[in-house]
Amino acid sequence: MKRYRLPAAALLGVLAVIALYGLIFSRVSAQDIRDSLAGLGSWAPAAYVGLFVLLPAMFFPVAVLALAGGLLFGLCAGSAYTFLGAMLNCALMFLLSRYVGREAVRRYVERKLSPRWRARLERAGGREGFVLLVILRLIPAVPYNLINYTFGLTSMSLGTYLAASAIGIIPGTVVFINIGDKALDPASPGFWLALGLLALLLAGTAWLGRRLFPAGEDNKKGEHKA
Repeated sequence: MKRYRLPAAALLGVLAVIALYGLIFSRVSAQDIRDSLAGLGSWAPAAYVGLFVLLPAMFFPVAVLALAGGLLFGLCAGSAYTFLGAMLNCALMFLLSRYVGREAVRRYVERKLSPRWRARLERAGGREGFVLLVILRLIPAVPYNLINYTFGLTSMSLGTYLAASAIGIIPGTVVFINIGDKALDPASPGFWLALGLLALLLAGTAWLGRRLFPAGEDNKKGEHKA
């Protein structure tokens, strides 16, 4: 019986985390996160980075976290903390997919992606795979969580994956953090400029999306991406 104790304990731990997430975070807003972290004082940055590392692995929308970071820390510090948390989360989800829950992730990806795209991503490697990942990261409509888990199934190395992710994450991070930073004064020119930058990002990546996802291709939707 002893050999079953560790797997059973691990399963109970996972179920407890999922239950806790459902009770606490499923309906949490950016303002809720900002208010909770603000009471932590000097520990707020570490707590925010920790949330960004863990919550997206359970499909919490990263846009909500990014807006909370902008509300609490402002543009510069918020962007830095968000980038750090996002990169650590990318590594975590990639490694979970590759070494821990590979078969479960594979089944999830099969439900979310067409056979054509699964085949394309399975061949992701080298320069083509690097460029593909950067472009996918730039497009807000492409699910952040799905990218992390899917690329763990490919032959791409962790270092290459993180380098491409870093390049692709920066524009969206700055845009969403900037909106959060300006959201407390929605009548200001800065807030409208932030919305304009978001519109520009969406328009530019919509064009990229049309090039990357030709009309008529059978793509399936996934979770939200920031």
